This record gives sequence, structure tokens and C-alpha cells, in this order.
Amino acid sequence: MVQKYIDHVGSGDINDHKDSQRFWIKDKQPVIETNLGWVESYVDPENTRAVWDGLTAIVDKEQSKKFGDLVAASEKIIPQLPWPEYMEKEDFLAPDFTSLEVIQYASNMCPAGINIPNYDDIREKEGFKNVYLGNTMPKISPKDVQFATEEQTKVLSEQMLRVYQVQVGCHELLGHGVGKMHYTSRKWTDPITKEEYESCYEKDDTWSSKFGAISSSYEECRADTCGVYLSVLKDVYPLFGFEDSEKEMLLWVNFLQNVRGGIIGLQFYNAEAKKWGQAHTQGRFVMA
Repeated sequence: MVQKYIDHVGSGDINDHKDSQRFWIKDKQPVIETNLGWVESYVDPENTRAVWDGLTAIVDKEQSKKFGDLVAASEKIIPQLPWPEYMEKEDFLAPDFTSLEVIQYASNMCPAGINIPNYDDIREKEGFKNVYLGNTMPKISPKDVQFATEEQTKVLSEQMLRVYQVQVGCHELLGHGVGKMHYTSRKWTDPITKEEYESCYEKDDTWSSKFGAISSSYEECRADTCGVYLSVLKDVYPLFGFEDSEKEMLLWVNFLQNVRGGIIGLQFYNAEAKKWGQAHTQGRFVMA
């Protein structure tokens, strides 16, 4: 399987790389996880040019069990999202979800979690993988917390990494993994305003073609807000060792660290060009 995957990375042709990702998502629950290719396009405001990534990691089996339990519970969790059933996929393609200890990550950045491949057609029709890069997260001390009172700083420094694990799980698995693109025209009811409208994607439309420069940021904002919403569901937080009495704290820490991420992420905003250089931070700034 791995050799087929490597053979299909090719010389950079998009179809070669898409084939390599098809082989990669079929390699379920490996002991050694690896991926390479033109994976992430976050740094490009036009969401076109990608960055070459090379990842090698060992699976943390104990930690991965929590994410595996989240995957197993997805059939109960997804219907609790605040939109009608017809907006959701008919069949949820439960992904491989593992926690990894990174050996090497060759790129210009190392995220905490990844949902790939970034090809809408593969992710919607064939499947995807989620990985949590556990040993990339630094320990948080009070001096690392900005924009908070002394009392808030104590809670954030003690709970941020613990809460972030829940958010990454909900963000990657259920945030990116839910919803579908509708190519059949019909009347829709806005879940919030209850107003009716008629809209759909045209035959050759993709998420990126419709939303252009903000498509990655829009998707990350969608995944983050899903993560915050889902993290306090009864079917979710006990999987990560949280008690009922900690639910309000979990919600507060999760939302606040997303808002703080948007403020701190202003360093990735180019005021002259009026463009963001990082999709996650633009999405979190919207939340802020």
C-alpha cells in the first residue's frame, strides 16, 4: 500500500497527487503514519498554490482510542447539529482518526491537527483522514497567556491543552467531515431566520471556485464553530474525561481560546494588501 502511494506522488501532476491521496486514505490505522505531497494551500490568498509537506509519525494508541470512540459515536452526534437532516450527507464517511507522535514534519509550519486530503471530491465521495499531532503542542504556563485577567489566566493555563484536544477532535472529524454540496435546485429554509430561499451549486462548481480567496478561511471558521458547539454535547465531552460539572468551564475555555487565537493571529494579516496569510486565524478573527 505504501509503495503504491509513493509511486503515485509523481512529479507534481494534480491527478498523480490525487491518486496518491486515494491510496493514502485506504491505509487505515497504520502503526507508522506518513504523507507527502502538495498538501496545504492555506498560505496562498487565492487558495491555489500548495506547500510541499512531508510527515512521518508513530501512532499513540492510547490517545487514539479517544478519537476512535468519537468516530464510533458520530451517528448519534451528527444529528444534533443545528441544521436540517437534508443538509447533511446521506452516509457519513467515518474517517481514520489517530493521535500521532511526530518524528519529522518537513514544511513551513506544523499544525496541531490535520483533515486531509484537501480535494473536495475525494473527501465527500471517497473519504478522508484526521490526525492529531499530540507532541507538537507546547505546555502552557501563565506567562504564555495574553489578554486575560489573573483569574482567567490560571484557568486557561491549567485547562487549555486539555480542552484543545476536544476541540481538535470535533473540529477535524465533525467540523470538516459534515455537510454536503448541493447540486440540485430546491427551496431551503434558513436554520436561523427561517426564511426560504432557492440556491444550489452549478455542475462544475466547487467550494473553492465559489468562495475564492476566503474559501479556506470560511471552511476553518465552519469547523471551529462546529467544534465549540459539539464539544459540550453529552455524547462528546465524557469521551475525553470531562465531568458534567466541568461543562461550563470547557465551553468558556474553548470559545475564549478561539477568540484569543483571532486576536493573536492579527500578525498574519497584511494591512496594506488587506489579506490574511493564515486561514485558521482569519476564521477565528471572525469569531472574535
